[in-house]
Amino acid sequence: MAEPTKKVNRTGDSPRRAKKASREIADVATLRRGASDQRDALDNLRSIVPLLAQVVGPHCEIVLHDFSKLPNSIVAIGGDLTHRAVGDTINPFALEQIREGADRDLINYQVELDDGRVLRSSTIFVRDESGVAQGCLCVNLDVSDLLKMRSVIDALTTSASGVVNPVVDTPEVVTVRETFPKTVEDVMAETVSEAIANVGIEPSLMHKRHKMEVVRLLEERGLFLVRDAVDYVAKELKVTRFTIYNYINELKPKDSVSDAKAKSARSRTAPPSKKSKSA
Repeated sequence: MAEPTKKVNRTGDSPRRAKKASREIADVATLRRGASDQRDALDNLRSIVPLLAQVVGPHCEIVLHDFSKLPNSIVAIGGDLTHRAVGDTINPFALEQIREGADRDLINYQVELDDGRVLRSSTIFVRDESGVAQGCLCVNLDVSDLLKMRSVIDALTTSASGVVNPVVDTPEVVTVRETFPKTVEDVMAETVSEAIANVGIEPSLMHKRHKMEVVRLLEERGLFLVRDAVDYVAKELKVTRFTIYNYINELKPKDSVSDAKAKSARSRTAPPSKKSKSA
């Protein structure tokens, strides 16, 4: 004869389950709303970028990058100082800023181009609610003619003793070398060539320590954020892609590697939680 089924009273659990589910739904909604707000911010900027460039004038270029589309991150552009278009790639300088965390905006730094022109540039990052950069707005102004005019004025205002009496005080400006490649392949080629040149040895003559130094320089510059960069670097250094991954792991700080191993060991040996159900 079958025993009567015992009724389990779950009334006390129901409010808790409902409250937990409500919190989870609210969290998901908050994340979606944050992502939507961020997307709206980039979309709004995208629509006004060409207009802003027209307002400033022909010596201005404004570029909007969407980091979710890396490496071909340009989603809007106004002006033609660097001859780029929507869908073109991010440049090595901006890639390096992303690698470093993009934790500060860069205002009024000076860029010297290979053709002799000088730009006054600013890079302003578009961040989400948690402070993570989702994109950036880059403003470039060609100040080459203005600098020539200033040289003429300085020459005219030089005293008999040879001391320049500046008409206006000019603040110190940080100067960087920046290039604007058109394709991802150009970005990788330029960055890898510079790293190899810094090491000073041809890849065919390199030992492991030389190749690891190249990989370290490339990792610092953020090249491995680019898809297929590992394969490209492996080809240039004449090693396998797995060797490049091994170099990257070896270059990680020992403390972070030890912490990762300890965490993994704890997860394997930790007793099951009281709340977890047996299989």
